Amino acid sequence: MQLKGIIFSTEELEEIELLKELCENMTVDGVEIVCFKVLSDLLNIRIRFEDFPKEVLQITQLQMNDYVHFWSDVDWFDSRLVESVAMKIGRLLES
Repeated sequence: MQLKGIIFSTEELEEIELLKELCENMTVDGVEIVCFKVLSDLLNIRIRFEDFPKEVLQITQLQMNDYVHFWSDVDWFDSRLVESVAMKIGRLLES
């Protein structure tokens, strides 16, 4: 899958879908975790990139960064795939 010139592998897309399901209706400090739902909607072209409010895209990037930071410190979790997704999302949102 390609979005704005950035290519996402099948494995990355599957990871996003899995995390979307795992984080459904989840909140942290009263804030809903929306980053994986937003990414899923973008990558599956359910909602166009231009139709997302800028603040939702900023929240998505912040939540992705927090997710990567948290899991990269856990020894038994291989965070390389989600780190790759986070880098691509960062490039996507900066464009």
